[in-house]
Amino acid sequence: MYAALQDPVKPLLSDTMNDKKPARATIAAVAARAGVSPSAVSHVFNGRPNVSAATAARIRSAADELHWRPNYASRKVSGRGGRSLGLVVTRSGDTFERDPFFMRLIAGLTEPLAAIGWSLSLTLVRDTDEERVYREWWSEQRVDAFLLVDVRDDDPRILQVRELGAPAVLLGAPVDDLVPAVTVHDDAAYEEVLEHLAALGHRAISRVSDSPGLVHSRERDRRFVEAAERRGMTPTVLHWEPSAEDPVADVLRRSGAATALLVDSEAMAAEIIAHAPELGVRVPEQLSVIAWEDSWVSTLVRPRITALDAPVEESARTAVKLLEQLVNGERAVSQTVSARRLIVRESTARVPAPAPDPDREG
Repeated sequence: MYAALQDPVKPLLSDTMNDKKPARATIAAVAARAGVSPSAVSHVFNGRPNVSAATAARIRSAADELHWRPNYASRKVSGRGGRSLGLVVTRSGDTFERDPFFMRLIAGLTEPLAAIGWSLSLTLVRDTDEERVYREWWSEQRVDAFLLVDVRDDDPRILQVRELGAPAVLLGAPVDDLVPAVTVHDDAAYEEVLEHLAALGHRAISRVSDSPGLVHSRERDRRFVEAAERRGMTPTVLHWEPSAEDPVADVLRRSGAATALLVDSEAMAAEIIAHAPELGVRVPEQLSVIAWEDSWVSTLVRPRITALDAPVEESARTAVKLLEQLVNGERAVSQTVSARRLIVRESTARVPAPAPDPDREG
């Protein structure tokens, strides 16, 4: 999503005092040392995925030996380059594609970035490559700031952006005062969800999380349990196990007496709704399902999913505003955006009446 490399970097010559400085290495020299074409070098340093890992490693090694890096700075000085926001996502391609949140986030970033003349640099990486990508993007001046998502416990990126001196904003609960955060005001959302379920007679409720290692998931677990216990409900927290032979059957088995599920994503909720009847559980007649996130996915399945609409676009606009302030040398402080809004559809219904006890009949 960022611009392609320009022509090979030309050697810098100086005739000052009739002395010639050593010529700067060129992209052609790197290609020759690595035994590849200059376009392959360009693809590696431009983040394109069409070069094998082994070849990319060889190219980077050759570049390190020759002390070569693409001259992104010259593009900015000459006016050929604009500012860019870096978004590094540590998810597999198939997981990323199935998560409507990221599609909404990218769409939400587009307009405010365009309004200030910025572009978006996005890449998907493995956990082991994450630190390298942040370091290279910053040192090579590919980006002017970073947006941090899926913040984890003791997230190494927080320390890294501090050490790099890179402006950064995170989506989620604040970690410290040095990295501003954009947080959704979620407290009211738990109350609204539980009030809706209580009015339908539900007392045993399970929350299903797919990312137990993320800070926001841990906070959701805690707030859900506290809010449910205040209402005299029986809460349980389950973790979605994608490696299980049948993840839906696994969740239903572990949910026990729960008559309602609060599920982290609408994609998981849709999977539960579609598959549960095959396992003998009807939605919503026997089990109510609510998704913590809402998108077009919620209206594709039948029954349609009751879900919480998050202010993704507002979060994106707020993050861009904070990042622009940081890049301009201004002070930026954490912001809280609007609360989620419950949209009631057909996947929730009154709790099923208990089956009659045959021993008490007659």
